[in-house]
Amino acid sequence: MSQTCYCCSGKPLPQCCEIYLTGKAYPNTAEALMRSRYSAFVTGNLPYLRKTWHPDTCPDLGPKDLQTEWSRLEVIKSKQGLKKSIVEFKAWFVDDGEERALHEISLFKLHKKRWVYVAPLEAWP
Repeated sequence: MSQTCYCCSGKPLPQCCEIYLTGKAYPNTAEALMRSRYSAFVTGNLPYLRKTWHPDTCPDLGPKDLQTEWSRLEVIKSKQGLKKSIVEFKAWFVDDGEERALHEISLFKLHKKRWVYVAPLEAWP
């Protein structure tokens, strides 16, 4: 039996984020991209994170950026647009033995015909 995907979709890993993380396919929605980016953070896949971050906002990522122990993902809502999309989520992690959440409303845009993460938003527009 296959491992369940890190993104908490309930799907087997090979039929979910693994196809994106290995480069066999590219997500066709912002929510799928956000889920795959969460999985990339869990697995320490820096090349995928860089590839899926808008070049104007991508920080200089290194191994130190992947030391968080992520525990689960909760997608609260998403709004898919033609050229920009928004996804609100909580990414749960363990800090000093306690589970905490990163709550973010994220902006995604089409860049060279692919969805990329741009930046967090203050609130839903």
